[in-house]
Amino acid sequence: MNEAADVHYKPIEDAAKARGTSLSTSTISSLLGKGETRTGRDTGKLEILVEILLANTADDHPAAAPWLDQRAWKARWEALDDRDRGRAAQPRANGTEGVFGWDDPLGGLREGAGIAWLKDRHTSRMAAAIGELAALGMYRQARDVAWELQRSVLGTHGPLDPEALAARHVAAYWVGEAGNRRAARAATATLLAECHAALGGEHALTRLARLRLAAWTTAADDTAQGRRLYRQLARDGSDDRITLLSRLGGARAAKTVGEIDEAEDQLARLMPDLVAEYEAHHPVLFAARIHAAQARWKGTRSAAHGRQSLERLVADATEHLGRAHPLTLKARARHARLVHADGDPQRSLELAEQTHIDALSVLGADHPSTLAAGNVLSVILASVDLPAAWALLGQLCEQAKRALGDESRVTLGIRHNLAVVTHHEDPRAARALYEEVRDARTRVLGAEHPHTLLTRTALAYAVLALDGADAARPLLEEIHCARVRVLGPAHPDVEVTGELLRIAGQAAPALPGGRSEG
Repeated sequence: MNEAADVHYKPIEDAAKARGTSLSTSTISSLLGKGETRTGRDTGKLEILVEILLANTADDHPAAAPWLDQRAWKARWEALDDRDRGRAAQPRANGTEGVFGWDDPLGGLREGAGIAWLKDRHTSRMAAAIGELAALGMYRQARDVAWELQRSVLGTHGPLDPEALAARHVAAYWVGEAGNRRAARAATATLLAECHAALGGEHALTRLARLRLAAWTTAADDTAQGRRLYRQLARDGSDDRITLLSRLGGARAAKTVGEIDEAEDQLARLMPDLVAEYEAHHPVLFAARIHAAQARWKGTRSAAHGRQSLERLVADATEHLGRAHPLTLKARARHARLVHADGDPQRSLELAEQTHIDALSVLGADHPSTLAAGNVLSVILASVDLPAAWALLGQLCEQAKRALGDESRVTLGIRHNLAVVTHHEDPRAARALYEEVRDARTRVLGAEHPHTLLTRTALAYAVLALDGADAARPLLEEIHCARVRVLGPAHPDVEVTGELLRIAGQAAPALPGGRSEG
């Protein structure tokens, strides 16, 4: 946490004096030592130091998470004995680091889960290469090597042999990370049944299949089923990374279905456990921070706060993962959107354009994250060059339909924004587009999901402009009541529909056509 706070010894000494106590340089040095030692018997000095560091660390920074609950960290501190355990033996590597995913779900296991048992030098080197490519964020290349690994292992092992099942796991996972979530879901569903039959329900590969099936099910827009799978896995009584990752997936799924408060609560409870399990700057910690930042933005619409939070996140991810790592790209896209929402269109356009260029290079044009980055760019571009935004959205829409289907969440977001841009030139054509997106989002997300409500609001405004207040007022009343139920009466989106209801009592003013989604 001291690194996150970036406070030197002298300011810490001064802050302690301001609190009516003292911390000497030697005491500060001892308390900040890297060994798992306890400096003295009294936690009083440590309490002061923690208080000072927390005051200089952002609440959403993962380094702060283990120290926010004073009772919990005191219990951990008191549990330490006075001998240096910094040299205690660490769990030995099992050969799976990064191979089964950038989240390293099998890390810390003392027995290999298949891939560690590869005896052949050629396949062992391929597995190592996949781990290296994963660390670099080169998912398409990892997929290609994973396919070759699977082919090689299946050439000498039966499909239900543990090594073959492990290799098939690797291939299925990297197909999904490279962008084909539906294929990954189908392959993983088959793997789960076969791992269960061949290895048993408690084997690491079986539990990993359950985790991945939940992830790909959610990513394939069957979020309700994905959440059920995550909950079942999180409650199976195990205590390992797979359980932690199922909790993280569940929090992300809650955010996806619009349960923002629930997502924030789950992430707040989970973050200390992730920090304790994973080393500093692990991709999993960055993923959790991204989810937390997105949930906070959706819950508050505070562009200034969200922008600052994501600026720190992007800087950290760029330093530790690389500028073009897929997680960094995701954070950069969200950051660009919030810079725009915070009233800086030129800077946001520069950020969004470069992010999209990098995503095209690293992930390819059809990857969901690239399409999402292009969608963010289109929203920002619409404020300065409407024809260029319309052309980009048309291209993105065709790519998304081809790669993901007409009704994937990413495709529907692009289709919504295409309707918004169209509204500026042709409100009647936009109305038809809004109706199509509303119907699709109702089928996929539900009538009261925040994204569906956004499209319903845009449609109601189009009706207001085309057919008058009497036609629009019932639509707006339904949407307003739904937003109060879903988001709470103080949410900024509720204020938007409240203002539109006031407008509906008058002639429709010359306002922009619905709000863009980003």
